[in-house]
Amino acid sequence: MKLARIADMRFHAALDKLAASTLPIKVAFKLKGVIKTVREEYQKYEEVRNNLLKKFGKKDEAGNLLLNDKQSVEFEPDSLQEFVKEMGELANLEVSIPTISLSDLGNEINLTFQDVEALEGLIVED
Repeated sequence: MKLARIADMRFHAALDKLAASTLPIKVAFKLKGVIKTVREEYQKYEEVRNNLLKKFGKKDEAGNLLLNDKQSVEFEPDSLQEFVKEMGELANLEVSIPTISLSDLGNEINLTFQDVEALEGLIVED
């Protein structure tokens, strides 16, 4: 699974929705491990992203990142291109996340099309 999927908040929302469902015990146990792995990978992603912001973002005299009115980090044009390039490389990294078989979920799970789409790669057909 690409790291970009783990960085997508829709993925986290759908995963939380699935975790709140009544699941067979084996699936619930496996899902707990999946969630732990996802959180660890997301935390590593955020650490690297923050380091890239510090590396490429504009800074004031004290070395603090400058933010615009939308509270986003400001960049010089060249620095922005480098930041985008490195973030693209980061987002395209493959991470290993266990999968859950669709048939193991049972018939009682209520997920929307958007949830299923967000969980693509995590939930697999038999």
